[in-house]
Parts: sequence; structure tokens; C-alpha cells
Amino acid sequence: MKYIFTLSIILASSLASGQDFKNSAGLRLGKTDGVTYKRFLNDNGAIELLLGFGGHEKGLQLYTTYQWHEQIPARFTENLYAYWGVGGHVGYVRPTTTRSYYENDSTVVSDTEKRTYYTIGIDGVLGLEYRIFTVPMTVSMEVKPYFEYYGLRYTQFRFWDFGFIVKYIF
Repeated sequence: MKYIFTLSIILASSLASGQDFKNSAGLRLGKTDGVTYKRFLNDNGAIELLLGFGGHEKGLQLYTTYQWHEQIPARFTENLYAYWGVGGHVGYVRPTTTRSYYENDSTVVSDTEKRTYYTIGIDGVLGLEYRIFTVPMTVSMEVKPYFEYYGLRYTQFRFWDFGFIVKYIF
């Protein structure tokens, strides 16, 4: 029993001393769900890639953002960070269009159409990240506003794309 306790103390202290990490990968849940990967280029700057699906009109997009991270001075922890960034995305969307019209002056007919369009857009991100080094993971909450152009004639702006992110750090 003493051996297991001693081993767990050594393991926890070695994990706590390795608080610097370069990479993290995990899942984002929200309006845009997806798989995410972040790589730190320096102490405060990182590039994040997100393969998102489901959110933007049931399509698939690849997002990339450059993010700045700043530690939030808190009395209860040193592992709370704010981050913000800008970037862009490319992919495709599959919106469903429904139109209704009268047939023979009395019958209402609804026609539903699903088309695929390529899309390109500009993204921003603003979030809070808590780093748990003993597990090794991060937990984040963010808002990711975006503007996109698709189908050679449609534009879309969304500010409230909230997300909850869990990542493994390595």
C-alpha cells in the first residue's frame, strides 16, 4: 500500500512539473460540432484546426484560427486562460429549402429541395480555457462568430456559435 501511495505521489508530481505543452486534441460540442487540434507556436500563440460538421447547414468545414492566450490571474488557480483569435474556413453546406405555392388555385403544394454549395468564410473566437495537468486535459467554453459566403449568392453571419471543448494535452 505504501508503494502504491509513493508511486502515485511521484507520478502526480511529474505530471504537475510538466505543465508546458505544445499540442492538444479533442472534441468540440455546440452549434458546430467537430474534432479539434491545437499547436502552440510560442508561449501565447497557437494555431487551431477544427474539422466541423453539423452546424453550418449540415455541411463539413475545415476551420483554422490563430489564437492568442493570456493567463487570467485568479486566487484559486493558475491554470485559467482567456483566448481570442481570427481565421477562416472552407467547406461545403447542404441547406434545405422549402417553398410553398398554390396549384390549381386551391391546393397548397410544398416543395423541399436540398442542394450542396461550396463555402468560404471568416471566423473569430473568444473563449476561456482551464488546464488540468494532473489528468492531462483542457476544458474550454467559447463563442465563435463567423461570416460565410456560399453558393455564389448567399451570405450568412452568426455571432452565437457557442461551444464546449474537451481536449487531451500532449
